[in-house]
Amino acid sequence: MSTVLPSAPRPFFQITGFTAGPVRTVLSLLLAAVVMQVCLVPAREAARWIFRNGGEGWSDHVGLFVFVAIMLQGLVGLIGIGVMKKVLPQADGHVRWPPGRSYIGLAALIGVGMGLIMLVADYWPQLLGGVAPGDYPTAPVPAAEWLLAMVTTGLGEETIFRGLLVGMLVVLTPGRVRLGRFEIPVAGVLVALLFGVAHYDSFLRGPLNIAIAQQIYAFVWGLTYVWLMERSKSLVAPIVAHGVGNFVEVATVMGLLIALG
Repeated sequence: MSTVLPSAPRPFFQITGFTAGPVRTVLSLLLAAVVMQVCLVPAREAARWIFRNGGEGWSDHVGLFVFVAIMLQGLVGLIGIGVMKKVLPQADGHVRWPPGRSYIGLAALIGVGMGLIMLVADYWPQLLGGVAPGDYPTAPVPAAEWLLAMVTTGLGEETIFRGLLVGMLVVLTPGRVRLGRFEIPVAGVLVALLFGVAHYDSFLRGPLNIAIAQQIYAFVWGLTYVWLMERSKSLVAPIVAHGVGNFVEVATVMGLLIALG
């Protein structure tokens, strides 16, 4: 009679299939950082030039400037994905409609939670003091421009970070990271770190504790966006979560400014 031994339990944290090595990983991460800047900076500066040369009254439409910057970044990201497919044919930028379950509803719910968490992390001193947070406009036209920019943020940033950078690093630094039942590629963790670094300007504009909080939630959001992308096999779900999160935070701030201002 044979005895079937119970299988060993899976460890709670595990890295599998990671064969790149430290040198290749660092070089790949540096390459991704350069590509990130090449995608973000020229698009942002082109939008800044348009804003500065927009004529009298243009300064009242900062939200529109942000929207133009996001659209230009999305365009550059799509071009980058096209180049990536030529250089790394096996890379997947996930630029497609979800072939199966879309995860759009879950992404929207996650986005709402993200927006509320960011609201508390960014404005907790004002919220505790009963003071209106932020300095967003509340007049109909400029407010609508800001909200348009926020809800479309994912179109620009997810195309670059998850579509291009994760797609590239999945090939250059293969491997998987699992924490309990949550599992994503090693590339997703690396790009989530870059996603936090991309928000470095928070250290230049506000208190240190809030800047650190933004680094932490940007990293966690980056991991979540990768998970949504892998589950849905598309950029649509992370774009929705990203846009809804930013929209909820800014729309809530505007509502509080109207109510408490």
